[in-house]
Amino acid sequence: MQVLDLSPETALAPASSEMLLAILDQSPDCIKILGADGCLTYMNRNGQCAMEIDDFCAILGQEWARLWPEESRHLITSGLADAKSGATVRFQAPCPTAKGTIKWWDVTLRSFDTGGELGGFISISRDITELMLAREAADAVAAEMSHRLRNAYSMAGILMSAFAKGDPEKERFTSEMRTRLGSLAAAQTLQQNGGAHSRLPELLKAIVSPYATPTCTLRFGAIPDIELEQAAVDALAMVLGELCVNSAKHGALGANGEIVVSGEHDGAVLRITWSEQSDRTVQAISRENGQGMQLMRRVLAARQGEFEIDWQEKGLTAELRFARIG
Repeated sequence: MQVLDLSPETALAPASSEMLLAILDQSPDCIKILGADGCLTYMNRNGQCAMEIDDFCAILGQEWARLWPEESRHLITSGLADAKSGATVRFQAPCPTAKGTIKWWDVTLRSFDTGGELGGFISISRDITELMLAREAADAVAAEMSHRLRNAYSMAGILMSAFAKGDPEKERFTSEMRTRLGSLAAAQTLQQNGGAHSRLPELLKAIVSPYATPTCTLRFGAIPDIELEQAAVDALAMVLGELCVNSAKHGALGANGEIVVSGEHDGAVLRITWSEQSDRTVQAISRENGQGMQLMRRVLAARQGEFEIDWQEKGLTAELRFARIG
């Protein structure tokens, strides 16, 4: 049974009302209309199928928030309040169907007026269960690979200690290298678990500091104290890690020099600057088609970022830009 209260102000003739219902029924999403009190007055046919509802009358007039798990109800109540103020609300959360099947939903919510007053709310929920399961599987694989990498760092340190035992000079070198490997493992953990809780100053130091050498001064300039979402954390770790490796092979980290990492945020765009100078003369600057350069550009482009590099006689200045960071 479909119940939809179309007020006279909508100026829809009966035929038009039937057409509207038919159009809504064609949507694969779960479309709901709520009254001004947040109670269900309509759900399209495909929405009922997605929610495994055999009889809409059984939930007609019920408070929408009560159909969600208790831990998610605050999203509904706060969303209704924000939508009532004119905002378009969006969130993702799990909610079981009427038959208990756990599904994830990408929900949008907004209000509509009738005769100048609040008429109710329209909510569109898209089933993203397969996407979330795929994401969880990818996260599990990434966590496993990260775990194996940290174990490899640890094993390398143990083997170095075993071979250096009894030689004071080698033991000192091994101690420094184990500290460096430990820092790399910590940076890997921060990258994996950072998300919106990663603050930029700590993140940059965790990624770059392990690569410092006695012959290359590594300094951090002004860095805005802002939080980054996981996508920006991943991109920064990948690009700065690539810059560190290239510098160790061809630049200041592998010679005598200095690297300065700084940043600025104007409220819309985040800029990270890597400035490097060494006693080595740059031998080749045409690397646009190099694998490392392509990787950095692709990673940043996928995160709505940009990358530019300015080659100099004995160094370079690279700038990373993110239009969206959180």
